[in-house]
Amino acid sequence: MFGKRKPGSSSLANAARVYQEGLAAYETGQYRDAIAKLSALAEDRSLPGTLARFYLSQAHLHQGISELNGGNYAVAARHFSESRRINPDSAGLSNYLTACHVGQGRFDLAAAEIERARVSGDADQALPIRLAYAFLRDGQYDRAADTLMDAIAVAPRRADLRFQIGVIQCTAGDYEAAIESLESAARLAPFDPAIHQHLGLAFGAIHRARDAVRHLRSAQRLAPHDAHTSLLLAMALDAAGQSGTVSAEPLVARPPVEQQADLETLARVIVQDPDFVEAFLSLPESQVDRDIFAMLAGTLERALERNPDYADLHYHCSRVYHRLGRTDAAIDKAREAVRINPRYVQALIQLGRLYAQTDLDAEAIDRLRMAIDGGGDYPDVHYLLGELHRKGGRREQACRSFRRALELNAKYERAREALNDVMAV
Repeated sequence: MFGKRKPGSSSLANAARVYQEGLAAYETGQYRDAIAKLSALAEDRSLPGTLARFYLSQAHLHQGISELNGGNYAVAARHFSESRRINPDSAGLSNYLTACHVGQGRFDLAAAEIERARVSGDADQALPIRLAYAFLRDGQYDRAADTLMDAIAVAPRRADLRFQIGVIQCTAGDYEAAIESLESAARLAPFDPAIHQHLGLAFGAIHRARDAVRHLRSAQRLAPHDAHTSLLLAMALDAAGQSGTVSAEPLVARPPVEQQADLETLARVIVQDPDFVEAFLSLPESQVDRDIFAMLAGTLERALERNPDYADLHYHCSRVYHRLGRTDAAIDKAREAVRINPRYVQALIQLGRLYAQTDLDAEAIDRLRMAIDGGGDYPDVHYLLGELHRKGGRREQACRSFRRALELNAKYERAREALNDVMAV
C-alpha cells in the first residue's frame, strides 16, 4: 500500500482526476458541465469510472429536473431517459418522466410509464396518485378514479391509494362512495389522522354529525397540535349539539420497520473483501462522497456485529470514521484492530497518525516505531516520526527520521525541506 505503485496506476490517476473535476461541477450545481466531464468516464471500468457513471446519471437527473421546472418537457425527458440508460435502477426517474408526459398533455404516455415502472419493479409509489391528479386537473374524473382503482388492484393493502380515491370522490361530491373508500383506508391505517379527518368531513357533508365527531375526535387525538383539525372538531361538536373537551392525548402509533436488505448485502461483501473499502478511501475527498462513507460506516458496523474478531474490519472502520471526522471513534477502532493483531502494521500506522493528530505525541511515536519494526519501513511513516521528534525538540532523532525517508524516496520534497529546516537551526 505504501511506497509501491500498482500496474495501471497512471490511467487510474487520470480517471480519478476527471472524476474529481466532474464531481466539483456536480457539487456546485453546474450539471451541464458535470455531464460533459463525467461522460469521458462512461466506459471506464475502474472505481472512479463506476462512481462517475453514478454521478453522471444524477447530473442528467438534476438537469432534467431543471428543464422540467422550466417547462421544457421534451428536453427534460431526454435527460431523464439518459439517466435511466446509465443507471437503470435509479429511483424516481419514472416519477419525473411521468411529470414530463403530463406536462405535455400526453396522459397515454404517462400511464404507459407507470405501467412500465410497475412491471419492472422500480415504480415510485406516488406515481399512480400523481397521474390520477393530473387526469383530475384535465377534467378526466373517471380516468383519475380508474388509475387509482387499477393501482389498488395491484396493491390492495395500500391505505394511501384508498385514501386518495376517497379524497377525489369527496371532491366530486360522491360522499357515500368516499366514505366507503376512506373506511377501507382506515382499516388498513387506523393511526392516520388525515384519513379520520376526511371521514369526518365526508360524514359532515351528509349531515351525520355524530359520525363526523367520532372521526374528527380520532384525528385530533392523533394530531393534537393541528389547529385546523381542532377547529373542525369544535364545529362538528357544535353541529351535533354535543359538549366535550378537545383531548390532548394522542394515540400511540408504531413506525414501520426499515428495510435493511441492501446494507446486509454490502456488509457481506465487505467481510469477504475488506479491501473493497480501501478502493473508496483512495478517491479524492468530496462533500458529496460523505454520503457514501456514512453508508460504508454503517455496513462495517453491521459486519462487525457478526465478525467482532476481524482486525481488518476494525482497521477499515477506523479509516472510514476518520474520513467522516469521527476521530475518537476512529482511534477506538484502530486500537481494537491492534489488540486483535498486535503486529498489524497498517493499523499501527493508522493509530500513530490519529495519535499525532490529537497531540498524543508519545503514543504516536511508540506506535510508529512498532510499525517500522514490524515491516512498515515507509517514507511517509519516517517523515511523520521526524515531525513528531522535531515538535518535541529532539533534533538528532528528527534528522535521522527525515534522512531515512529520503533514502526510501529521494524525491520526497517535504522530507528534504524538513531536514534542511532542522539542520539550519
